[in-house]
Amino acid sequence: MDLGLKDKVVVVLSSAAGIGKGIATEAAREGAKVAIATAEAFRADLEKAQADIEAETGNKPYCFYYDVLDDASITKMIDDVAAQLGGIYALVNHCPGPKAGSFEALTEADWADGYQKCLHSYITSIRAALPYMKEAGEGRILNSTSSSIKSALDNLILSNTFRMGVVGMSKTMAREFGPYGILVNTMGPGRIYTDRIKYLNGIRGEKIGLTEEEYTKKDSANFPQRRYQSTDEYGRTAVFLISPANGSVSGQAFLDDGAMTTAY
Repeated sequence: MDLGLKDKVVVVLSSAAGIGKGIATEAAREGAKVAIATAEAFRADLEKAQADIEAETGNKPYCFYYDVLDDASITKMIDDVAAQLGGIYALVNHCPGPKAGSFEALTEADWADGYQKCLHSYITSIRAALPYMKEAGEGRILNSTSSSIKSALDNLILSNTFRMGVVGMSKTMAREFGPYGILVNTMGPGRIYTDRIKYLNGIRGEKIGLTEEEYTKKDSANFPQRRYQSTDEYGRTAVFLISPANGSVSGQAFLDDGAMTTAY
């Protein structure tokens, strides 16, 4: 199936590794002009991702840098992509996960950091990309979140709070942006073995006296597919949603979790 993404400009935030890299890889496989982006401190990781994606797909992505905690930096990165690559067709928001912890364990600074990373940075990038999509008369926005949009996760109150804000924002934007030919969706992963999941599994395992490896093996045995999902699987679903092949799915919140979550 041709998704219609050839030569379309696709921006994937926080894409030096893990889920973001998986989405960027699948977009590159479809022939898109892919902008991958991360913080300057992770330049080496982003350049490695660029080389990996080119080796796998034959399509070399473009590297851009921004600070997720700096609105001006986010806006400049989006404007630079549009200027250098010729507008923006699709924007995939993805961010570093917020700090784990209970309500009483987290500080005011932790809350501010989680809000900026998981919600406000998305607002900023969308505000910057929207004029380019409106000018083109088409566009796709995908806000990557967490399975916490369907089922609250213990010890992750920041994620539980701000990811739900993304769902409400996306639903409203889908209705507001529809007349411009712009579709907006939210998507969350279940268990995908990224560095973030490895970190969280280490915390979860420590609570019950298991190593991270032991906890991960025990955890995956409880899922319907008896395994974690892959970044490639998540990426393929994401890329369909941001492609012209998707002409009407908008305002929805999806999980790519192999039926891990029992909520509807």
